[in-house]
Amino acid sequence: METFISIVHILVAFLLIVLVLIQDSKGGSMGGAFGGGNSNSVFGPMGAATLAQQMTRYIAILFAVTCVYLTILATHSNKSVIENTPIPVEATAPATPAAPAAGPAAPEAASEAVPKAVPAAPAK
Repeated sequence: METFISIVHILVAFLLIVLVLIQDSKGGSMGGAFGGGNSNSVFGPMGAATLAQQMTRYIAILFAVTCVYLTILATHSNKSVIENTPIPVEATAPATPAAPAAGPAAPEAASEAVPKAVPAAPAK
């Protein structure tokens, strides 16, 4: 549904641009480029401005409605890119530890036999 409304929104935007450019203005318009000549409009000398204005009004209302609807759709979809990514599975460690290598005693046992140094008391 969101894709359909987006396509309609884009088409309405282009149509609104064309309708605004066709309308007569103080400095001239695109209507003269299409052969309007002295009639000051594309549709003819009588009533053309009102037709273009009405079409522009309704297309602008449709544009505003699609804007609001797309905004509502965007705020209600609580989708996150991070939520949609799969969680990577880490390799599990073997259940049994590996056998110790033959050689000198483990350094952990030697460090346990040595008492820890006691910090010296400050001199008074």
